[in-house]
Amino acid sequence: MDVKRVYVYLSALVGIGGAVFLTSAGRAQQPGGAPPAAAQGGRPTVAVFNMASVMRDYGKAKWQVYQLNEERKGMSGDLVKWRAEYIKLQQEVQAAPDPAIKEQKGKQMLALARQIEDKDRDINKVLNDKASTIISGLYDDIKLVVDKTAEMNGYHLVLAYPDAVTPDEQKNPYLKELKLKPPAAQPFFVHPQVDVTGVVVQTLNKWHPAPPVPAGADIPAPGAPGAAPGAPGGPPAVGVPPTGAPAPMGAPPTPGKM
Repeated sequence: MDVKRVYVYLSALVGIGGAVFLTSAGRAQQPGGAPPAAAQGGRPTVAVFNMASVMRDYGKAKWQVYQLNEERKGMSGDLVKWRAEYIKLQQEVQAAPDPAIKEQKGKQMLALARQIEDKDRDINKVLNDKASTIISGLYDDIKLVVDKTAEMNGYHLVLAYPDAVTPDEQKNPYLKELKLKPPAAQPFFVHPQVDVTGVVVQTLNKWHPAPPVPAGADIPAPGAPGAAPGAPGGPPAVGVPPTGAPAPMGAPPTPGKM
């Protein structure tokens, strides 16, 4: 399994989406004030965020996937060499007129194939273990930011949903089909007032800063679909809270004072 698992698995884990409940509770309160009291008999206050967009724009997630991919490249040097050697042996077997030579090289190919398989399995195990640790840490980061956003703004429910992130993804028939299949639970309309994607991303990047991924780095793109920030019809650009949405929070909470 490659490092796209970091994106795919996390999106599957918490990007469950859900129906959007339009409320009349008014605009969300800015962080720092007391959470608004719930009106007796009133509708619950709801917020949503695009998990795919968060995963794509959270610098720490991109940096960790980049590091994991670089580690995979470093561990795969022998595999590249052995696979090239296997192809060469295969060509020699096909060209060899002597059956004895064919048999000898065939045995070499078999031994090399087993060697490649063992090495590939060992690399995958190491990377999968590290990917699990990354997934767990990213989930904890996002969960804390969402919990504090809900607490400081009096939200009763915050739903994560995956949707197209880029204009090309928005046109992808496969993603459209997924949103029509039950149990898709995909919101077909999200009012900017209840979308806190930009707030979550900006707060995550402020609380957990990471080095920028080098330009042109060969890292997997997010595996989950997600709405293109700043695109027509999509959520606001990252780091710009939608009208009426809470602003990004300041310093992360002190451990033990959640």
